Amino acid sequence: MKNYNLYLSGPLTGIKDPETVKKFYEAIGYLCNQLGLPTYVPHLNTDPIQNPDITPREVFEMDKTQVLNSDVVIAYLGSPSFGVGMELAYAEMHNIPIILLYERGKNISRFPRGIPTVIAEIQFNDYEEALEQLEHFLKQLKLNRNLPPFTGHSLSKSG
Repeated sequence: MKNYNLYLSGPLTGIKDPETVKKFYEAIGYLCNQLGLPTYVPHLNTDPIQNPDITPREVFEMDKTQVLNSDVVIAYLGSPSFGVGMELAYAEMHNIPIILLYERGKNISRFPRGIPTVIAEIQFNDYEEALEQLEHFLKQLKLNRNLPPFTGHSLSKSG
């Protein structure tokens, strides 16, 4: 069974309630690691508050390298972010599959949703639901051993 290396992309700068959002990212990383999918969670290495001494160029090089070495990028689109947009562009340029996560009812730009390498969109009402849906999708991904093509439909429970 193939083990995928994952990269978690999500806004860190200018977000509401950064501690809660970072805990969500850590929960995603923990879930993925529990499933045997090693996951790079950027803020654990280059958090702008915890690591202000790391230069913007160093962050760029580290995160770009991690994206390019990943088999799948999971991107949280809950808040606009230049960094997330750039990470998605790098992933698409290198044919790396992308899983998008965002809150149900949020107005998300069609541009990232239209990236050809997007294999899933997971819409959720709360972080717990996001983790449940992501776990289900990642288990299927591991079972199938191959990345499924995205059909253009969101993975979301009604409600």
